[in-house]
Amino acid sequence: MKFYTTNIGGYYLVLYALCLILIFFAIEYYVIFRSFKKADYNNGQKRDVIIVLGYPAKKNGSMSPILRERIKKTAKLYHEGIAGVIICTGANVANNYIEADVMSQALIELGVPDCNIIREKLAKCTYENLVNSKKIMQDRGLKNAVIVSSPWHLRKASSYAYKIEIDHLVEKSKIPHEYLLGVGIIYFYLSTQMFINLLCYKDKQKRQLSNS
Repeated sequence: MKFYTTNIGGYYLVLYALCLILIFFAIEYYVIFRSFKKADYNNGQKRDVIIVLGYPAKKNGSMSPILRERIKKTAKLYHEGIAGVIICTGANVANNYIEADVMSQALIELGVPDCNIIREKLAKCTYENLVNSKKIMQDRGLKNAVIVSSPWHLRKASSYAYKIEIDHLVEKSKIPHEYLLGVGIIYFYLSTQMFINLLCYKDKQKRQLSNS
């Protein structure tokens, strides 16, 4: 009887823990939804340029599943005539392979002419991806963009694009089949990261106001 009671108690502790995690995630997502603005989906509209955001390649230089899906979506948009220019943005963040080069080669293999691809090789984070892409757009007279990234990454990317005043819409790549079981963990991790960054930013603002 004691063993049975202990098992029931452990079951309820796990259940309570899961409930707390779900409540925290719901609050977190609500705050992020209100604080990080995301643009509408492009839905076939013509744009001046496609900006595809980088992700690290594998250690052997081949495309990771996340990068593969972003490139497949980008190539599809290009061949549908959404835009005639593509900016591949990303440096060698996690290994020696430059994300922009890996993406460019994959796009060429999918039928995109090399002359229509711009390689942005310096950005090491999402914000730099967009800042550097905006500079390229300004230099080449490109007025608006469609930003391509993974579903869980789009809100963060779009909020940055709004912040630096890029006229943009968004398109999401597919979730890699390799990650279907872990997609909830990815959303939870990135949402928590954005939530913590938001709290740090607001705390920094308060300290700046108090010191002024």
